[in-house]
Amino acid sequence: MAGAILSSIIKWMIGNIPASLGSALSSQQGSVHEDLSKMEGTLSRIQAVLSDAEEREIRDEAVKLWLKELKDLAYLAEDVLAEYGYEFLRIKAEGGDLPRPATRKRKLEARKLVATTVLPTQIAIPGGIQSRIKDISIRFDELAEERKALSLKDNIGVSRSSVPVQPPQSTPYVDESCVYGREEDKKKIVEMLVSEKGSADKLSVIPIIGMAGIGKTTLAQLVYKDPTVRQCFNTRVWVSVSVDFDVIKIYKAIIESITQEKCDLTELSSLQSVLKEELVGKRLLLVLDDVWTEDINLWDSLRVAFISGGRCKFLVTTRNESVARIMQTVIPYQLAGLTEDQAWSLFKQYALENRDPDSSRNLEEIGMKIVQKCKGLPLAIKNLGGLLYYEEDKDKWEDILQSDLWELDEEDDGILPALRVSYHRMPTHLKPCFMYCALFPKNYLFEKDELIKLWMAQGLIPFVETRRAEDIGKKYFDDLHRRSFFQFENLQKKTSFIISQHEDQQLFLMHDLICDLARSIAGEECSVNKDEKVSYITNEASHLSLIPYEAKADIQFEPLKEENRRIRSLLYVNTKVKTLNGGGIGDVCQNVRLCSDLFRMLPCLRVIDLSYTRIKQLPSSIGQLKLLCYLGLRGSTIKGLPNSLGSLYYLQTLDLKYCRSLQELPNGVVKLINLRHLELPTKDFAACVSLPSGIGTLTRLETLSAFNVNRHCRIDELKQLRNLRGHLGIAGLQNVASGKEASIADLKAKEHLQTLALIWNSEKSTQASSSQGPGEQHSDGSTLNTGSITETSSFLADGILQNLQPYRNLRHLILRGYCGMRFPSWLGDPSFSRLNSIALTKCHSCKLLPPLGQLPCLQNLLIGNMDGIQHVGCEFCGHSSTSSSIAFRALDTLDLECLNQWGEWTGVEDGDFPCLRRLVIKHCSKLNGLPLLPTSLEILEMENVEAITALPKLSSVKSLDLQGKWNENLWASTLELQSLHSLEISWSEDLSILHLHGSLNALNNLEISDCMNLNLIVELHKITSLEHLRLHALPKFQFSPDDRLPPTLLSLDITSCPNLTSLTLYQPLSALRELSITTCEQLSTLMCLQNLNSLESLTLDMCPELFLNSDDVLPFTLQYLEISSCNKLSALPRLHENLSALKELHIEGCEELTTAVGLCNLTSLELMVIAFCPKFHFLPDEQLPNSTLDIEIEDCPRLTEWCQRHGIKQKVALLISTANVFCMNIVPFS
Repeated sequence: MAGAILSSIIKWMIGNIPASLGSALSSQQGSVHEDLSKMEGTLSRIQAVLSDAEEREIRDEAVKLWLKELKDLAYLAEDVLAEYGYEFLRIKAEGGDLPRPATRKRKLEARKLVATTVLPTQIAIPGGIQSRIKDISIRFDELAEERKALSLKDNIGVSRSSVPVQPPQSTPYVDESCVYGREEDKKKIVEMLVSEKGSADKLSVIPIIGMAGIGKTTLAQLVYKDPTVRQCFNTRVWVSVSVDFDVIKIYKAIIESITQEKCDLTELSSLQSVLKEELVGKRLLLVLDDVWTEDINLWDSLRVAFISGGRCKFLVTTRNESVARIMQTVIPYQLAGLTEDQAWSLFKQYALENRDPDSSRNLEEIGMKIVQKCKGLPLAIKNLGGLLYYEEDKDKWEDILQSDLWELDEEDDGILPALRVSYHRMPTHLKPCFMYCALFPKNYLFEKDELIKLWMAQGLIPFVETRRAEDIGKKYFDDLHRRSFFQFENLQKKTSFIISQHEDQQLFLMHDLICDLARSIAGEECSVNKDEKVSYITNEASHLSLIPYEAKADIQFEPLKEENRRIRSLLYVNTKVKTLNGGGIGDVCQNVRLCSDLFRMLPCLRVIDLSYTRIKQLPSSIGQLKLLCYLGLRGSTIKGLPNSLGSLYYLQTLDLKYCRSLQELPNGVVKLINLRHLELPTKDFAACVSLPSGIGTLTRLETLSAFNVNRHCRIDELKQLRNLRGHLGIAGLQNVASGKEASIADLKAKEHLQTLALIWNSEKSTQASSSQGPGEQHSDGSTLNTGSITETSSFLADGILQNLQPYRNLRHLILRGYCGMRFPSWLGDPSFSRLNSIALTKCHSCKLLPPLGQLPCLQNLLIGNMDGIQHVGCEFCGHSSTSSSIAFRALDTLDLECLNQWGEWTGVEDGDFPCLRRLVIKHCSKLNGLPLLPTSLEILEMENVEAITALPKLSSVKSLDLQGKWNENLWASTLELQSLHSLEISWSEDLSILHLHGSLNALNNLEISDCMNLNLIVELHKITSLEHLRLHALPKFQFSPDDRLPPTLLSLDITSCPNLTSLTLYQPLSALRELSITTCEQLSTLMCLQNLNSLESLTLDMCPELFLNSDDVLPFTLQYLEISSCNKLSALPRLHENLSALKELHIEGCEELTTAVGLCNLTSLELMVIAFCPKFHFLPDEQLPNSTLDIEIEDCPRLTEWCQRHGIKQKVALLISTANVFCMNIVPFS
């Protein structure tokens, strides 16, 4: 709708035209001054009727045409003023003199002018602009007169103005898990899924039918997460289905979801074969959300692979009963709307929460009537509730109740009237921001900060002297989120241990109906192109997005029409990279072919985003895009940027993150005087590109992810960059000449930085100085000395780091490669009260640790690779003779690694480390002991700590991981850990006998691996709490006939124990459920099966010497049996009639195995796989059991006749059922 964007443009113009009138005018510019003044008044009159016009344009064609003309003219006016403004910025960037405002008011207007790109009228007007301004002013007057004939009403009050209404302190937004009125629906669906009724069909499809917004997806999510469902299905896949689909893409989507690997197959037959194999033996729940297709032929073409797969159940959500009839195998579940009470409870949660009961009582009667109009639809209720949360006035509630928009028929365009009401009543400033989201596909994961940058580039965020545009944008986004136009998606890019270059990024989704609403509002304003060739674009399009259907196809731009010159956004949207963290992006990049004069044809572009494309260079003509504010090349294969980039004076964002092929930035970058966000490709916090000299002139920069100090770019460039925020990595500090030079960077003044990394690039290099000789050329262009550290260079480094003190609000600090001998006085100062995590690594010359113990909020600390540390004492905790306050009062994780000379740790007092939960000590071979540790400690990891002979009293440790070398005397104190729940021992070459003890009465999990000399575990049976035992890669280990296992054991996993010859267990293990023996080359006998009367799963794999007697009795409780690659096995235990619980039987790669007797007794068998057994056969009269059975037989020549008798084709699985399946666009779901 034209009105949505109009209000934003006109508001921008009204707010900025006065700034262009702030100086005395020359005579030839007087007419421009007159035209601009007149235009300002006209626009104010037009703005007064926009809200009424926007609401009427749905029904009144004359109003719709008037708004369209007005929008086109407003775009033209905005472009003209912006072109005029470009001249002002050009003169400033090139160092020219600008007119000086004469008054304080004009100074304020001038500052506003620079920020918002409207310019003083003393700047020489480029040819043609003066006459264009006059013509535009005349046409605005004509349109203002026409509004009278349309009887448009002025706005009344400020209910829909851009003035934000302050909400109550608490947000009305609740998590999706807070669902009203669906418990009974969920219970019924779960019962249908887990029920065995109708299981003979092998594949059961349960459709959930309901109208848009009724909560079908929410119900399916509740069912998907239900514990009973989780237990019943060992494989679950969630699939979001779109209207258009491709059979090959659907197959690939399912395979990638099940295998968690990228599928590059493109042949239909190959995909079908792979999917059949993946489904074998699986108990699958497949949720197909929002299915639309009614084409039974397409449906049949998809179900082929499921005819030969495992046992599957499908839960399908759809609005269409015809779809349900095509797919269903049971009666569809018709989802009704919420009851009146349920609907009212949900509405109150969103609209009336945290209000004073007395003040809201007069709103409840109107609210109930509004809820009745929502017809029990949760989505509509939430949207209107979020809208009314901001309204205190009863009249505003009444106004919404009486709106004509309720009378619109949903069938007109599929948009719920309640959603239209919610949109039309949202504040004016939010509407164009919401409409812009129409450029993105359904199920797109929005990154909050990135979307805000796009809004800013389009001028949708107003200039406010005292506030950052980004902060205003966040307020806008949060408002849309609270109104349920965005919903939080629980899929985050997790940070690595201690510190990551990026904070956790919250991702958001739009409900499909909200996407439909955005596209309906945008109309032809936003054009979404899904074809590889971009040739036809509607004349009305102002924003263009490219969403390729197949990622491997090339995107080609055909010559565009003259009418397309007005396009302001060109976005390439690669939906496949939204969950990547920068790695492996090359596989999903797409070739983009730009015609030579593309940018000349699109002079109004504000946004270009070619992220994740294979594009090597940009044409130099990009410098002609005077109005460009956003250039995104993230993850592309770009190798270089043209120097003409420096003429993009409006540019606010330049995103080069993950551009691994880019080596340097052009010198012209330093002219980008409006640049706010410069995202660079980085590695270990250092920039992968060289920055040009003069980068410090970009004083508006807020994002500069990395900065390398070298001969081209000195550290003093940072001085004027006071607005930097987020994270900053400074590498190449060995190239700083002195502490005085370092102080010029003035890090102490950069109060918005959250993460700071200070990096010396050479581990043991000499600090650079003015007199240094030839040295090693570093990748960042710096020259490094390669000599040893001298006292002079160490003293120099001390001064440099001392003068790189950051602002006290810093949250995360990384210090790496520092070659000084002492840490600066500011490191550990308690005034750094927000410092949350610190990493100190490769500081080889430092002999004492800084007093970090007094930092009040420090939670994570990593200290590693510091050869100079020999003793850690009270200085580390910050204790002194005059102060003994609690040290490390907030520390959660302490990681101490590769401190090769560290021998003693003292100075820890009672009460220190009160919150310490995890302690890691690795490769500290000389450390002779641990100090007093707190009762909060739960996890202890130690590797190569052979000098530690005992542990202090650790009453709360639940998990202990011992790796590498450790002193045998340490074991005695390990046995005293009475709370120990999990014990892992690995890579301990000196360990030959492990003595266990009953004192470990809480031990639940024991894992021993890669201990080359371990041959015996003593008194294992005394660990009466042990439930899980895993023995892996123990070449000398074996069980003796007298060995006993704990009776509580639930699972036993023995892998790669080549010396194990027999597993003989005489005592009953009535609790054991799982037994797996793999790669035990000498294992010949298994004398324990008769004592495993609760065993459910038995796996024998790669035990070539194993022999089983046909008279052996398998446990009657067995449900899963796998015997594979046991080459000498000639017979199986008889498949007794009491094996009625067995569901899966796998026999593979047993070359001498001849037969199995009693197949017909396995009445519960669901899957039988026999493969690569050349001598195996069934007796002629061997019959299939009376159960529905999946059979896969491959390369078993003696089974040919038996297979023919039972209608089984070798190498092809048999599934006695029919299947229906459809999917697309997998959405990760937990």
